Amino acid sequence: MGDLLKTLFRTTILDDAAYQAWRERPNLFLRGIVLIVIISLVAGLVSFGVSLVNMVKPVDMAAIEEQINKQLELQSQFNPSLRDPEVRVMVDKMMGMMVPMINDIASIKPPLGHGISGLFQAVGGWLSRALAAIGGWLFYGALVLIAVRLLGGTAKLAEFLGMVSLYVIPGLLGLLSPVPCVGAILALAAAIWSIIVYVKAVSFTSHLDTGRSIVAVFAPAVAIFLLSLVVAALFTLWIVIVS
Repeated sequence: MGDLLKTLFRTTILDDAAYQAWRERPNLFLRGIVLIVIISLVAGLVSFGVSLVNMVKPVDMAAIEEQINKQLELQSQFNPSLRDPEVRVMVDKMMGMMVPMINDIASIKPPLGHGISGLFQAVGGWLSRALAAIGGWLFYGALVLIAVRLLGGTAKLAEFLGMVSLYVIPGLLGLLSPVPCVGAILALAAAIWSIIVYVKAVSFTSHLDTGRSIVAVFAPAVAIFLLSLVVAALFTLWIVIVS
């Protein structure tokens, strides 16, 4: 176990010997799945705790109403219409109906009790994080492999996915993501670090140079972005035509 942890740590500092050691271990694809699940769950522990506390504690309607009023005041600074007395009266009436409605919904007791239901919701959100990570790893990894082969690289799908799974390790910084100010900076650092590890894994596995590996990693994201723009443009055009 100690050797494995050392190997994983050394991959984050882009040590070729560590990538080779990870590659030579048996069941590379299965280990990739296990690695992503474990890192995702560990990185989400603090967020899970915060979510659990929020789920099981009683709803504070006074705090909710105060937050709504703060948001309205903030919006009124950028939207002059909200400063109109008549509009403000309408908004206040609407909020007067919504707040009691929210209170009524929050007061409904779930069949298993508020605490147990909150626990299940928090656990469900925590586990869904790992499932989403696996889905993204499989989908995006397959697209990157297509780009790799178009650029002249060679790699088998299972081995390729097992190697690029190493990108998830810097995500352990996500443990500190709820920390104010520092958490956001660490999350950004983890994202950049993960991309660097991903590029290194692609280069090591496919025998592409660093430049082509970077292109292979980012090509699917660019293609998806351009495709979404085309779909949005076509949808807008269709709305204009039918309206």
